[in-house]
Amino acid sequence: MKASSDVFSCLWHERSQAPVLTSRLPSRARCVVIGAGYTGLSTALALTSGSAEEGEVIVIDGLNIGDGASGRNGGQVIPGLKLNPDELVQRFGEARGEPLADLVGGAADYVFRLIERLGIDCGARQDGWLQAAHSDKALRALQARAGQWQARNAAVRMLDTRQAAQLLGTSIYHGALLDERAGQLQPYQYIHGLASVARQRGVKIFERCAVLQLKRAERGWTVITAHGDIQADQVVIATNAYSSPLLPALPHTYVTLWSLQAATAPLSAALQEQILPGGLPVSDTYRVLRYFRKTEDGRFVLGTRGPFRDALNLKDLARVRREMLDIYPMLEQTPLTHCWCGRVAVPSAAIPILSQPAPGLTVALGYYGRGVAMATRMGALVADLVQGLPAAESVYPVTPFKAMPAAPLHRNVARVAANVMRVQDLIERRARGAKP
Repeated sequence: MKASSDVFSCLWHERSQAPVLTSRLPSRARCVVIGAGYTGLSTALALTSGSAEEGEVIVIDGLNIGDGASGRNGGQVIPGLKLNPDELVQRFGEARGEPLADLVGGAADYVFRLIERLGIDCGARQDGWLQAAHSDKALRALQARAGQWQARNAAVRMLDTRQAAQLLGTSIYHGALLDERAGQLQPYQYIHGLASVARQRGVKIFERCAVLQLKRAERGWTVITAHGDIQADQVVIATNAYSSPLLPALPHTYVTLWSLQAATAPLSAALQEQILPGGLPVSDTYRVLRYFRKTEDGRFVLGTRGPFRDALNLKDLARVRREMLDIYPMLEQTPLTHCWCGRVAVPSAAIPILSQPAPGLTVALGYYGRGVAMATRMGALVADLVQGLPAAESVYPVTPFKAMPAAPLHRNVARVAANVMRVQDLIERRARGAKP
């Protein structure tokens, strides 16, 4: 499997969007949203459901739209959270846990309805998602998960080894969970579609405009940026794993992981028939999981846990290549054309953070691999709080804002744990006869 010379670039960004020039930074706004990703832009849209007065809602990002996780993810629209619905009920009680399970279980539906309503062209397909079990133990865990969702009338079912192999084009997995609520899209086109509609509604979006400081003001907040100050009644921080210390605890509310992805050249007709013949996006259950799909132009894209850094090298590329060939050895002669990475925010509670550290200030982040669906859904929840909904009445729990204890230690532990899990996965693969 060869690679092109300019391989270290993001596939989704090929259909690049030129930055839209906006007027000078306004001096006042009803709400300033920091972060132009899925959460930030869906918040802005929910705050301007019809049209907005000029400058009423402002979105600011230190990068360009789509430079962060919203333009770099795998494009898998997966409902739910990492925790199973029964675990949510156990944590929050039946009265709050069941509505929460219903909300997160409907997150993918929310995304696809939003795309249809707004007319966003992003290759969206709500045709399902497979979670493939790498072992009998993992299969039993998926069976339990499927049972919990089925008890809540969700379109989730189990596939046996033969059924899974027919859809996957490989027999290395022991079965799979099929979630028909899920789907896929082109993430960069999706985020720019949200931005385009937001602008049409009067939202001003400022790219490459870093927020340097937040200060409490007599009425609301002063948002200090590299291009001027804004007086805001409300501020929303939606910067996820790209957060700066606007609040001292902010970068310490989660552990940053990196997700590493690569894409092949368009597959031949023969390979198209062999690899993912079912056409569904997939995640597997290895400790260091792999997630993969085919694109609209017939490329194979795979992601896995990346190095703990933004810059990539040939060793990273080789590791993704090995992961691809472990599943589909027939890709040996297919060149890799793109390789990129992005940051993932893992909160300590294993569910996204929604918090209000001070009056008029809302923070939402930490999607842990469920960001396309859940970050979009979070926008409307944030907007409810901005518009005055009491925190106690939010379906999604609004929790105290605090740093993780010994956050730097957690990051070091995560590095060690990732290496241990890779070794454990390698042992299991060798047991089934896979090449190292």
